Amino acid sequence: MLKGIKISTTNCGLKYKNRDDLLLIVFDQPASIAGVFTTSSMPAAPVVWCKKNVKAGVARALIVNAGNANAFTGKEGEEAVVKTANKVANELGCSANEVFVSSTGVIGERLKVELIKVAIPQMTQNFSSDEAAWNKAAQAIMTTDTKMKMVSRTCKIGDKNISLIGFAKGSGMIAPNMATMLGYIFTDANICSKTLQILLKETAEHSFNAITVDSDQSTNDTVLFFATKVAGNHEITDSHAPELSEFKYVLNELALELAKKIVVDGEGAKKLIEVEVEGARTNEQAKCVAFSIANSPLVKTAIAAADPNWGRIVMAVGKSCDEASPEKIIVKIGDHPITKDGMKHPDYVEQLVHKYLTGAEVKISVNLGIGSSRWVVWTCDLNEEYIKINKDYRT
Repeated sequence: MLKGIKISTTNCGLKYKNRDDLLLIVFDQPASIAGVFTTSSMPAAPVVWCKKNVKAGVARALIVNAGNANAFTGKEGEEAVVKTANKVANELGCSANEVFVSSTGVIGERLKVELIKVAIPQMTQNFSSDEAAWNKAAQAIMTTDTKMKMVSRTCKIGDKNISLIGFAKGSGMIAPNMATMLGYIFTDANICSKTLQILLKETAEHSFNAITVDSDQSTNDTVLFFATKVAGNHEITDSHAPELSEFKYVLNELALELAKKIVVDGEGAKKLIEVEVEGARTNEQAKCVAFSIANSPLVKTAIAAADPNWGRIVMAVGKSCDEASPEKIIVKIGDHPITKDGMKHPDYVEQLVHKYLTGAEVKISVNLGIGSSRWVVWTCDLNEEYIKINKDYRT
């Protein structure tokens, strides 16, 4: 597995019984770090802490709790983050500013930080770094998730073998700019923090920021990218360095796969939906239309029922793009043509589209016919199970 990292998990009793709910990851040597975060004006206390400290570019530890978001908890929530970071720092002999903190769970409830503090010393005596430890790490941060989400890749920088591992959690309250999610990516490559930040921001735009389950943006969204720098390659300080080409490719591949795993595990989801919009005047326009389709409850419920109600797709285009015209747009579901010249396509066969929509993966394609820009986003269907999960979330 990846070199330079130690992992410990435990149940500290914040919410869950019979499962771990606290994760501690420690780096053998100071690691480079980058981060992208929610753009919500109501950020959780751990997000504020991480955004402030990521600028220094140095990490010695990561600690994550599940079951309580520590969001909208005022000064007490801020103090809980400081107390957590200080406790880890004291155990490791490092600065508290080098300890990164994340929380996920219910908003507005007091975090029982003493339970976390009591657990930390024992955790520092029970580290592991094998495959089982990584699995436990991915499982410890889950809330309403039904599946563990972890992806690994390998590549080369120069003649050195490089490893990447990422895991994430997220199932509901998922929307772009981040999603309601926590995601962590680790590599043993020697890459400086400024370059790591550029790579993560570019990668997130077409992965973590290109998914939606329910259009609701969270208070806690965080993706952190750590580089332990022990692989033996010379330090990379330029994001355009030719030797990074393979690394960038597998990083993008890893992040997109993690993002899709979040969508597939959307609360109650049965189908993965890809929405491609091309022929737009700008990337921003294509992205806006794609998310309009992907966030439409009417589109998502129709697909849940395998109902070829394509008028809902046309509706979502019309409300999000004032330049679009019926005569220009071309809509396809899978390989099946839907519209032409402002009308239903003469080759449209509803029974074939219905059969296609019964599958586990669905693609919607829209060509606006007004430019050359393109964007792709991913979402899931919306059905009764989503309502059940969320109405019972706190009971």
